[in-house]
Amino acid sequence: MASISQQIEIRTTKGKKVKRLRREGVTPANIFGAGLESESVQANTIALEKTLNRAGYTQLITLQGTSGGDRRVLVKDIQRDPLTGQLLHVDFHQVKLTDKVRVSIPLGFEGEAQASRRKDLLLLENANSIDVECLPTEIPERITIDISKLAEAGDRILAGDVPLDEKMTLLTDPEEFLIAVSQARMEEEIEVVEEEEVEAAQAPTEEPGEQSSHQSESGQ
Repeated sequence: MASISQQIEIRTTKGKKVKRLRREGVTPANIFGAGLESESVQANTIALEKTLNRAGYTQLITLQGTSGGDRRVLVKDIQRDPLTGQLLHVDFHQVKLTDKVRVSIPLGFEGEAQASRRKDLLLLENANSIDVECLPTEIPERITIDISKLAEAGDRILAGDVPLDEKMTLLTDPEEFLIAVSQARMEEEIEVVEEEEVEAAQAPTEEPGEQSSHQSESGQ
C-alpha cells in the first residue's frame, strides 16, 4: 500500500470547547506512545475521514505538522456519535519502527465452501480478525483465507491454521475456530419442535388445590 500521510495542527482548544471545533469541520485527536507525553492535535474532518478509511487500524500513518516533526502512528481508537456517525475524536499511537506491536488483522474469506451447496449444512463465522504481534512496517492490511475445502459437518478452520509470515507471532488462541461447518436444523424438525411447544403451552393446568379436592371427593 502507498504511504499514508495526514496533516495535523497542535490543538489548544480542550474540554467542552472542542464542540466548536467539530462545528467548524475540525476533529480533535491525541497522540500518545510509550515514554511519550500525550499531545493534543486536530485535523480537518473531511481529510481525516479519508485517511481513516485508507488506514483502518493496521496501516501506518505519517502525521505531519507537529512541533517534533513527522510522527509514525497507528490508529488506536475512533469515537463516533452513536446516532449520527459523526467523527468525534481519534487516538493515535506513535510507534517505533524497530519495536513490535500487537494488532488485530481483519480476515477475508475467499472461494466457495463446498458445504454451502448443501441445504443440510451451514457455515458459521466465529471471528473476523486475529491478533498478532509484528513490526509496524510488516502489518498486513488483511489476511485472506481459502474456505473452498470446507465440505462436511465438523470441518473448520482454526486460528492456528492461518498461514502467517515467520516474522509474525499469533496471539489469538490457536484452537479458536474462525469458520466452521455445522449441521443445519431441517425445517421438518423445526415444525415438530414448534408444534410440541404450542401443545405444551395450550395444555390445561390444574389450579392449586384442585388435585387435593378431587382426592377428598373420591375418598367420601
